[in-house]
Amino acid sequence: MEAAPATLADSLLDDLDDLSDVEEQPAEGGGQQEGSGDQPTAGTTGSAEGSGVLGGTDTGTLHPKRKRLLNVDSSLVAHLATIRAEAAAKGDGDSKPASSTTQKEDDERHYHLIVASNKHLSRLRDELVRAHQDLCAAYHPKFPELEDLILDTLQYRAAVLAIGNEMDLTLVNDELNEVLTSNQILTVTVAGSTTAGRKLTDAEMDAVKDAAEYIESVREAQAELTSFVEGRMEGLAPSVCALVGATTAARLVALAGGLAELSRIPSCNLQVIGQVKQSAAARGGMSAAHSRPHSGVLMECDLVAKCPNYLQKKALKTVAAKLALAARCDYVNVESGRARTADAGKKFRAVIEAKIEKWEEPDKAQTVKALPK
Repeated sequence: MEAAPATLADSLLDDLDDLSDVEEQPAEGGGQQEGSGDQPTAGTTGSAEGSGVLGGTDTGTLHPKRKRLLNVDSSLVAHLATIRAEAAAKGDGDSKPASSTTQKEDDERHYHLIVASNKHLSRLRDELVRAHQDLCAAYHPKFPELEDLILDTLQYRAAVLAIGNEMDLTLVNDELNEVLTSNQILTVTVAGSTTAGRKLTDAEMDAVKDAAEYIESVREAQAELTSFVEGRMEGLAPSVCALVGATTAARLVALAGGLAELSRIPSCNLQVIGQVKQSAAARGGMSAAHSRPHSGVLMECDLVAKCPNYLQKKALKTVAAKLALAARCDYVNVESGRARTADAGKKFRAVIEAKIEKWEEPDKAQTVKALPK
């Protein structure tokens, strides 16, 4: 009776050993196949990262991925080349009288260029934020408190280049005076005297300079696109530009789909064109107390932005009403072939400025009247 369980146990162990042997043989063979298949795949992926998306940048540098937009993005490079050619042609000053058909074709081409420029400007704004984060990460070992003291991207970049690898900030006060205010310099100097940072190595300083140069290249591309958009919009819709500014006018035309479409939008809808949906993601986790519902791109117009908070909604309605008229004036001039002037926009702007000035006047004191007998 005792031998039977022992024999049964031995047989079960033998069966388990047989099963493990059967499973190990395909695993070994499959492991060789997987290994032979994985190695080329890994090599292919590495080569793609080295020569495709990253544009062949050295993987030893600190932030190679951040250069993909300006150095690798062919659409942005081609667009910049196009607007440079347009600016060169405009600088030559062609004096040939353009026919109505040629004028419409030019307007259509300029419109598409403006729309593409706005898209690239939006991408460059996001890229500038990422480039600022890269510079903060590169300079963090030297002066970790600086990124909290100076939040502006351009000021931070200028301060980093001025300080460099210097530990005693009193030696670079002259350089800091050119980019920072006196209060900022005092705060930065005090923080620099108690910082836990260290001097950067040559490789780390090269990474800092590289990140700073990339921020400058992004800013130059932004300035070039903005200048092109503003210059073309003043010729396409002069009254709208005179009323709300060239940058805001370009965004409105791009969002509406053209000058003709913008002229058909009523003033109540112009107030909210380009608005961001009020959600937790749109607010970035911040409170909704200071959000601006029912407001879009037009809220960034200088006529509205310079008003006090309690008058901004009233000014927005007034500007939207005049904007609808200015857009129709520009569109009628384009369709009829008349000369495009900014007279209507300047007139509407003067009326709005007079109204805002009247709204900001203090209330008149009540006159004291004698009580009736």
